[in-house]
Amino acid sequence: MVHGELRILLAVLAVFATLAGLALAIHGLLFDAHTYVDYGMAIVAGGVAAFVAMLTVHPKDVEIEHHRHRES
Repeated sequence: MVHGELRILLAVLAVFATLAGLALAIHGLLFDAHTYVDYGMAIVAGGVAAFVAMLTVHPKDVEIEHHRHRES
């Protein structure tokens, strides 16, 4: 198991940013504000990219976990 509390916290914040971006994009669609739609979709794309980047297992994490099992 990978212990990355900071990365998990940042992934959760990225999910909430994505939800806010969706709300902004829907608001822009309802009130015909094209700039809101553009900014909302940019926030959604950035939030999804940040979420994926934060929860990707890095080789450094695997090495730490591998050494931990050898010691026990």
